[in-house]
Amino acid sequence: MRLARLLDPWLYRHPFEGRSARRYATVERPGFGDLDDRLIAGWRADLAAARHVLDLGAGPAAFTARLRAAHPHLTIVCAEPSRDFAVPGAGWCMVRAFAEALPFASGSFDLAVCLSSIRHVADRTAALGELRRVVRGALWIVELDPEAGGDRCRNHTRAMSSPVMRLAFRSLVVATAPRADDIAAAAVGAGWRVAGVHADAVQPVYIMRLE
Repeated sequence: MRLARLLDPWLYRHPFEGRSARRYATVERPGFGDLDDRLIAGWRADLAAARHVLDLGAGPAAFTARLRAAHPHLTIVCAEPSRDFAVPGAGWCMVRAFAEALPFASGSFDLAVCLSSIRHVADRTAALGELRRVVRGALWIVELDPEAGGDRCRNHTRAMSSPVMRLAFRSLVVATAPRADDIAAAAVGAGWRVAGVHADAVQPVYIMRLE
């Protein structure tokens, strides 16, 4: 916990820019493997009922592309603070915006997704409050799980091309991620209700549904 408190504001509570954006897109993001497809399958009911979806902190839009392919009926808007990632995509709208001040009207979205992005928000409580304002349905948060064991971490690092990142991933990235209890408490404070949370069986992430 002490390591997390020390590293969190310096390394993680800001967007990926420049070299870090390129590293995430090419080295780190591929480690999630088939997680995107499994999430989409697990959220089938929410996605079938939705029309407008917000992908907050979409990064290189890997999840967005998979979601668009699986559910072409959706209108997907990505909100991304990084100059490197906030570029137009095929089949979705990309808006450069910070989570603490979303440029959308209240109740604009049926559903929102934060996939490995809530940890990079400077003020998570403010961000969750903004999400409560613009989302009229559910919010899915998927974040690295500091409780994840070695097997789940290795499932991620196996696909990473950098030996340095493979060595550092568990101790400097996963172990310093925000705990599910802390995100849940912040969400409740912002007006959400925690409908469920569970650890993914394959990847070192937890999955939280807020209503």
